[in-house]
Amino acid sequence: MNLIFRVLNVPFIILLSLKVSADNSVDTLALSQTTEWRALLHISTEKNSSQIESYVDDSKFFIAADGYKNPQNELLATLNALKTDSAIQCRYPARTAFLLNNIPELSNEVISGDCTEYLNWRNRLNTKSVVLVFASAQLNSPSSMYGHTFLRFDTEEVDNNSTYLSYALNFGATVPENENGFLYAAKGLTGGYPGSFAANPYFEKIKEYSRLENRDLWEYKLNLTDDEIDKMLSHIWELQGINFEYYFFDENCSFRLLELLDVARPGLYLTNNFPVTAMPLDTIRVVDDANLIADKYYRPSILTELEAHLTLLSAKERKLVLALSEDINVLLETRFTNLPTENQQLVVDSTYRYLRYKNTFNGRDVDITRRSFELLRYLNKNPTDLDIVIATPTSPDQGHKTTMVSVSVGQDEKNNFAEFKYRGSYHDLIDPLDGYYDGMSLNMVNVSFRVYENDDIKLDKAELLNIISLSERNEFVSPWSWQANISVEQQWTSKEEVLVTQGTAGRGVSYRPLNNSYVFLMATGRLEFNRKLEAYTNIAPGLHAGFIYYWPKTSFLLEAEHYQFLFDQTKRSRISFQQNIQISDSSSLRLSAGFHKVDSKIHDAKHFNEVKFEYRYYF
Repeated sequence: MNLIFRVLNVPFIILLSLKVSADNSVDTLALSQTTEWRALLHISTEKNSSQIESYVDDSKFFIAADGYKNPQNELLATLNALKTDSAIQCRYPARTAFLLNNIPELSNEVISGDCTEYLNWRNRLNTKSVVLVFASAQLNSPSSMYGHTFLRFDTEEVDNNSTYLSYALNFGATVPENENGFLYAAKGLTGGYPGSFAANPYFEKIKEYSRLENRDLWEYKLNLTDDEIDKMLSHIWELQGINFEYYFFDENCSFRLLELLDVARPGLYLTNNFPVTAMPLDTIRVVDDANLIADKYYRPSILTELEAHLTLLSAKERKLVLALSEDINVLLETRFTNLPTENQQLVVDSTYRYLRYKNTFNGRDVDITRRSFELLRYLNKNPTDLDIVIATPTSPDQGHKTTMVSVSVGQDEKNNFAEFKYRGSYHDLIDPLDGYYDGMSLNMVNVSFRVYENDDIKLDKAELLNIISLSERNEFVSPWSWQANISVEQQWTSKEEVLVTQGTAGRGVSYRPLNNSYVFLMATGRLEFNRKLEAYTNIAPGLHAGFIYYWPKTSFLLEAEHYQFLFDQTKRSRISFQQNIQISDSSSLRLSAGFHKVDSKIHDAKHFNEVKFEYRYYF
């Protein structure tokens, strides 16, 4: 018989009986086709018997030689192994529980085993609740441009402010050290890296994301029952040391976590929502749509906390923070002591946070550490209740969806046109801002076609990648802004439009002259393949400048670009503006106009103008 009891508050089944009694009436085919068994094998429920294949790419995970594509043979092999090998139930606790629940008489045939290692692991986690964590997008890290998700396992006593000792489960690619960026991107797109699960203390993830990468964390508490948490954890144990292929856009961190939720609560079919791509942000929405989220909590990064403090300071107090960060003796100067007590505390607290931020990237500089300690002593000696509330922004799951289609009407030098656009992902500089960082643009697979009034149909642009990252510079931080673009696009050359292939990159600076705005300037370089230029392959240095302003439901972008091609005398300039107006959670209107000038030794300067009115739908 089976004895079910709790060892150190951890539920587990101990099999005591050694009796053998085969029951050939079990329909193993039907059992192997159930949602729960397929989920345990990571086999999609959408595939038929001739197409099925597990997402697991590691033969160690399967008992049958063809178990990765034949769930019935894997079930039969597992049944046989349970009857002949006492270690199997400890290696596959989730499978064991599933089979015992569906074949009660199996308990008489299973050889009992000592699962001490598994029980100790479960006791160490001591999990009472599970939290899905979303680390916001980080454009300066190729693997994190779309954000990242992982799970956190909390004990019964934990709350939002004491989660440092919780454990986090992360799925990621195993990347060799010193892998260059191009190779990393190529392998990440084609499944060239193995991916695996790893568990670490949650405070290490906070250090990695919130401190080192300045990424805000969003924590979504899931409403899983004790039994569902038990199923998830027992299956996670089965995945230790098991490799998957890792792909940036589909079989990634978020897709793997959805598979775990499908195991915990069979019948959700969460992974079926992502047949092509699985953007981390979209997977959060799917989890929410499945009514799995009980609560959410915002954990700002140390940079967000620092900025919140600095906004409360006057210009004079900001200068004091900089001076105090360099010389602790500023505490004795009249420019500091003449401040009201609360303002003194705010200056010291802001300085301490600023030094803590700097130390994150300086390998704990001795002088900075010493000044930080002195400031902390001052704060402890002069306690003041600085109740600084950091406003919780709109959560990422409440922002616009990441896929977009649009239809436009407009006019250019070729007369009137209608334009149809599809964007696979994700957000541009003036899309509706709620749930996203301002000053960021990340678009991939952006394709547009135009139909002119003379029935001429033309590919206007096929953009593989378009990234713009604007990072504010001020007296405290000095990050670089940058851009990258790869596309096939129409360009006016020699008095006509020509389809060219190009790649552009740039680096520069951004500032905030006003609240809710950016002004930026970048030095750029463009590599263009154009059959109408004197040299088919041509290089053009250039400049890209712009101004952005954000209102609550609308945003405005003014841009100017200029390029001088090196291998002939062609010059290309552009001035444009765009105004985006949000009309609902899933749609917006956009008005844009562009003024272009092309000048070369082949022909006189030519001006080309364009105006367009666009309706955008996000889904």
